[in-house]
Amino acid sequence: MIHSHPTSIFCIIATEFCERFSFCGLRTILSLYLRNVLCLHENAATVVYHIFIMMCYAMPLVGAILADNFIGRYRVILYFSIIYLLGTLLTCCSAIPPLMLPPTTTSMIGLGLIATGTGGIKPCVAAFGGDQFRLPEENQRLQRFFSTFYCTVNLGGFMGMVVTPALRRSVMCFGDDTCYALGFGFPALLVLISIIIFVVGKPWYRIKKPRDNITLKFVSCAWYAAVKRMKHDSETDGPPCEHWLDHSIEKYGEKLVTDMKVVFAILYLYLPVPIFWSLFDQQGSRWTFQASRLRSEIFGVTLMPDQLQVMNPAMVLLMIPVCPGGVWPVFPDLPPLQKMFLGGMLAALAFMSAGILQIGIERSTLQVPGHHQTGLVFLNTLACPVDVSVRGEGVAPVEQHGTALMTPLPHRVHTLTVSCPVDCAGRVMKRHIVRADLKTVAGMFMPIVVGQNSDDQISFYFMDPNPFGKSLTGKPKLKVVYVGDTGPNKNVSIAVETDKRLSDIYYVSDAPIDHIGESAYMCMQPGKFKWRAQDAKGDMSGSGEGYLRTGGVYVLCLRERLGRLDAAILHAPNPPNELHLAWIVPQYLLVSVAEIMFAVSGLEFSFTQAPKSMKTITIAAWYVSVAFGNLIVILVAQTKIFESRATEFFVYAGFLALAMLVFLRMAQGYESRSVEGDGSSSESRPLLRHRSRVISVHSLSTTSTRAFSGASEASSTLWPARAAVRLGTPSSRSTGPPPTTLAKD
Repeated sequence: MIHSHPTSIFCIIATEFCERFSFCGLRTILSLYLRNVLCLHENAATVVYHIFIMMCYAMPLVGAILADNFIGRYRVILYFSIIYLLGTLLTCCSAIPPLMLPPTTTSMIGLGLIATGTGGIKPCVAAFGGDQFRLPEENQRLQRFFSTFYCTVNLGGFMGMVVTPALRRSVMCFGDDTCYALGFGFPALLVLISIIIFVVGKPWYRIKKPRDNITLKFVSCAWYAAVKRMKHDSETDGPPCEHWLDHSIEKYGEKLVTDMKVVFAILYLYLPVPIFWSLFDQQGSRWTFQASRLRSEIFGVTLMPDQLQVMNPAMVLLMIPVCPGGVWPVFPDLPPLQKMFLGGMLAALAFMSAGILQIGIERSTLQVPGHHQTGLVFLNTLACPVDVSVRGEGVAPVEQHGTALMTPLPHRVHTLTVSCPVDCAGRVMKRHIVRADLKTVAGMFMPIVVGQNSDDQISFYFMDPNPFGKSLTGKPKLKVVYVGDTGPNKNVSIAVETDKRLSDIYYVSDAPIDHIGESAYMCMQPGKFKWRAQDAKGDMSGSGEGYLRTGGVYVLCLRERLGRLDAAILHAPNPPNELHLAWIVPQYLLVSVAEIMFAVSGLEFSFTQAPKSMKTITIAAWYVSVAFGNLIVILVAQTKIFESRATEFFVYAGFLALAMLVFLRMAQGYESRSVEGDGSSSESRPLLRHRSRVISVHSLSTTSTRAFSGASEASSTLWPARAAVRLGTPSSRSTGPPPTTLAKD
């Protein structure tokens, strides 16, 4: 298949492969970079991520207009690729601390340039590849080109989603156990390679000059008709026209107006479409954050949250053969609008599944007390069980070396009593009951270490108030607490080291307040760690090891007695992630089937129903629906109306289900049109009552089905004028090229 293509086609396919590899890899790690490195709140990270995606799918309008009316496709691809390269370099530099660049500002500028670059390229590459063929003589080669082109770019995107997160995690740089600089630098290198390949192929390209831009005519005609309709006076100008666009027939001609009526009927059906995209694109933001709250160890390997996004394209690839048009079709071959409705409802079910999973996550995670509440966390360092009572609230037994929580409690001064057996694991306690008053802090937990002093008396040691929140990255957090007396000039230090040789050292104060000192939290890699405590004179030393699991919040309590380490206990006030990664699979399965049913069918509908001269307009509107879908997510995240993420998911699901019911109602009144090669149209029976077999559109990509405009534009402009698009009615015929298998880029 490939060997018959000229050199120019190799260059174009290789260019798009590198670009898709770069973009999909960068986008996969972006949301975690915004949250974990730039330290944005999850809502803020979600907003920035969806603004970026929105720009990526708004800029194709600019690229298409420039290519069609001003500078041509070759220059648009070249110039926007350079902008793309500058954006990836800036984003990479923002992740290199020694450069001392303001990371947030530099990243935002870089992302803006990346969105501009990839958006401008998007509608031009496939069409530019189609320009290399002479039609109708090379129709068969054109079909082979599209098949090869889309399989190649889908492979590039899939590899980007797998390789880039692996590079980000497998390499340590700048004192961190992850390397976002490499995660962004590798895509920058790929963009540079794509530019070099594209420029090298110039001597073999067929470069066409810009033609008349139908987009500008479309806007001008619609504006003229709208203004004239508003100024229409029935008494002086006669009865109003049957359709508001008819007011522009005299100036723009009947053919253009007739085609525009078809397009506006399609655009009317697009109105509920953004709701679908508002849910679908949250795979890269909300669902990635949700995955960081799951236990992701599989066969001893810990997967990264950003790598889980690859489940969607992987499932799409696996399900292609069983979808309509595939090798072993299982799903019924329904009309496109019916498949879009079913796909939308499946996406709603996917978010219902995500909401149910979120409830499980919230129930298995320690919840921070409310504004007027507090909580108590007891960390028992004794080798025997103790009983803790809070006056007016109850009693909590704490097992040896165990942890107990009492929450929520009212925010006020509480009287605490703790008791242990007189014989505590072979050690006689001179005082086995202690009582103390504790003033709490609203919205926080009050951690209390239960231990013994040098006189073998049970004692309370109060830590600083703490929310015990899980890390944003999903990594386990560790705090070191030292209980006892160090004395002057002892210089006690506690070193913690991971298997990757990354270490943190905590220096204990010579005079710890209330005989307790605590370090800041350290984000660690899941797995084994080692610790070692010692003083400057070598009088006190000790070592040990522990195991940290994903999502856990740990406290390593070291207790000193008579100048020696008496105990070392690892507590987990907020336990590690309990729910397994397998629970997220149903929602990805549902959204993958939804993508095939909704997105691919929507593109098929747009392609078959739009007049030849207006295919660019309809695909541009499809892009705009993606941008508006991301805008919905931005507005919801900014309003912060949902305190529970599960509630937010359920509301999204209900809203999409309602939108799909409205869409079904709108679709029932739509009259299908068979579009001739010259752009004229004729009405036929409702589309919902017959099957469209003009084209087999398959989803093979790792990004989104919506990136289709390049192919549709190329197909619509390169097929011979006499070609007729067959809608599946018994009397229709197709005199054009054979059906094209298309996919998303």
